[in-house]
This record gives sequence, C-alpha cells and structure tokens, in this order.
Amino acid sequence: MAKLSELIRKIDKTAKDGNRERALKMIDSLLEKVPGNKALEARKDKYLKELRIERRLVDLEEKYEVESGS
Repeated sequence: MAKLSELIRKIDKTAKDGNRERALKMIDSLLEKVPGNKALEARKDKYLKELRIERRLVDLEEKYEVESGS
C-alpha cells in the first residue's frame, strides 16, 4: 500500500483538477482503512463544502441562464 501522504497528495490533486466527487470517494475509501484520521476528515469536510458551492453555482447559472466561464 502506498504511503498515506502519497495518497493524500493524489486526493488533493484530484480535487484540484475539479473532480471533487472522486476525491470524496477516495477519502471515504481511505477512511475505512484509517478511521478517525483528523486530516482526512478535515479534507472531506472541505471538499464537501466546495462541492456544494460548485453545485449551487451550476444550479443558479442554469436557473438564470448564465453561461459558465469554465
């Protein structure tokens, strides 16, 4: 198994690349192996918050027919 720090870097890169859902799945999978890890739980909370904001923005853009800049 890869080192925890390497896996966390991979998760962070996945989230930074815009795939927060996949990053969250990776965190959940890792938390099964290392339950109670505060760093992973903090990242999960952060990425969940970012994902909710992202989804809310998309919903608002669709509602008001605004074209996304991305």
